Amino acid sequence: MTTWTRTVLWMVWLAAVGWLWFGGSIGTGAALAAALLSLLMFALPGAVRRRRSGLQYVEMGKEPVGLL
Repeated sequence: MTTWTRTVLWMVWLAAVGWLWFGGSIGTGAALAAALLSLLMFALPGAVRRRRSGLQYVEMGKEPVGLL
């Protein structure tokens, strides 16, 4: 999942939870728990995940070339 998609999903999740809390459907504790869950689902995996497309350097041993 790309960073942009993850960010949009996180904002939609937080907006939905805020709307439910504002409407009185869920309490403050449940809204905070849902916000924490969204942080674990959407925000943190991007920081922990390793990039596959990053440059990788391979150290190659170079031996001196003899003079002609």
